[in-house]
Amino acid sequence: MRAILLLPLFLPGLAFGDFQADFKKVHESDDHAAMVKLLAGAEKTEQENPDYYALASNYWWQFASEINISTKPADKGEPSIRELDGDKEVGSISTNGDVDPSLRKKALSLTAEGFRRFPQRLDIGFGLAQVQFKTGDAKASVATLRQILKISSAPDAKLKWTANADLPEPAATFVPVSIQGYTAPLFRQETPEADTLCKELLDATIAAFPNHPYAYNMLAALADAKGDKDESYRLLKVAAEKAPEDTLILINLAEAHQARGKKADAAAVYRKLIALKPDDETEAAAKEALDALENDKAE
Repeated sequence: MRAILLLPLFLPGLAFGDFQADFKKVHESDDHAAMVKLLAGAEKTEQENPDYYALASNYWWQFASEINISTKPADKGEPSIRELDGDKEVGSISTNGDVDPSLRKKALSLTAEGFRRFPQRLDIGFGLAQVQFKTGDAKASVATLRQILKISSAPDAKLKWTANADLPEPAATFVPVSIQGYTAPLFRQETPEADTLCKELLDATIAAFPNHPYAYNMLAALADAKGDKDESYRLLKVAAEKAPEDTLILINLAEAHQARGKKADAAAVYRKLIALKPDDETEAAAKEALDALENDKAE
């Protein structure tokens, strides 16, 4: 099984304003009927409010994910409910979205419309990519992410986040890190189709943000998985040049040096890693690897 760091995916967060304040109040009351009424009215009055699309799509996605206990028979893979004094199935445990697939479609439609209207709102864009990914349309998700890369790397990009605030970090850092939350699960699927999409997204990330190291590191892992050790090694060295103090990349580079018999190079990387004072586990692993190299040299 391929091992790679996986960042969590995310949906748009909550924001506050006039509509946002009403949404917050109803949301905290946990009154689904009131929320349905609020969102139905806002569908016409809040078309020019990007947070309407962020909040409404998020609500429907979360509601679709809530547990639903019903009398319908269990589908394949679902837990069933049975009588205490027998083995008769009397119901099933699923989610609201499994019972009513239109809920996820509603979340998808709202997020897509929100991103179409407000492409500078990257929280909505990433939300759309996640909904697409989680509903099994990885190809559409990658297309959305490539659009985000194009928008966010433009010289005059005026990018926004939840409540039209600025991005939490500069786009050159924030966007590539967020993209890894999608390339990593594609990599882990270990299928030709997923690998093709993964590489497509990694190449697009490098084209948009060539100085960020993560895509090079992931491309190296993909090349290694396909047996192209030389290309993997080259990409790891590029990644290390882009981020000379990234401990994960340094570990990968040291192991690549060692695999090629370049013990002195590997030892130098391990010493650099230890000097950076990483977390205890990483430091212990680097010291153990360095000791093994030095003992091997002594023999």
